[in-house]
Amino acid sequence: MRVIRFFEILVAFVLMLIFAAALVGGVFRWPFFILAAVALGLYLVWEYVCLRCPWCGSVMEPSRLLRGLRRACHCPSCGHEITVVWRVNKRVPEHGPDGAEDAEAETPTPAPETKTNL
Repeated sequence: MRVIRFFEILVAFVLMLIFAAALVGGVFRWPFFILAAVALGLYLVWEYVCLRCPWCGSVMEPSRLLRGLRRACHCPSCGHEITVVWRVNKRVPEHGPDGAEDAEAETPTPAPETKTNL
């Protein structure tokens, strides 16, 4: 599925918050600089691995992706629209921005009716 989950963006923001807090704490106690360096390293790895354009693979900023929750978000390098979803199981098109969905995709059917003796 070619989407980016909200959870991945949230983890990036939490790592940035830990980095900022540890950097401020490092002014008062130097061991917090080590925590800041670890948080920055984890953020850079997370951004390189998870926050990539599903179409061209370029690294995206979390703030740009966060705007994609409410409105259209486009990749700055390839121009394709990036879909950001709240949940993983949300149904989104598999193919490009032309809106053509996969022909083999099943449409959800209603649950079968059951009889109960009340």
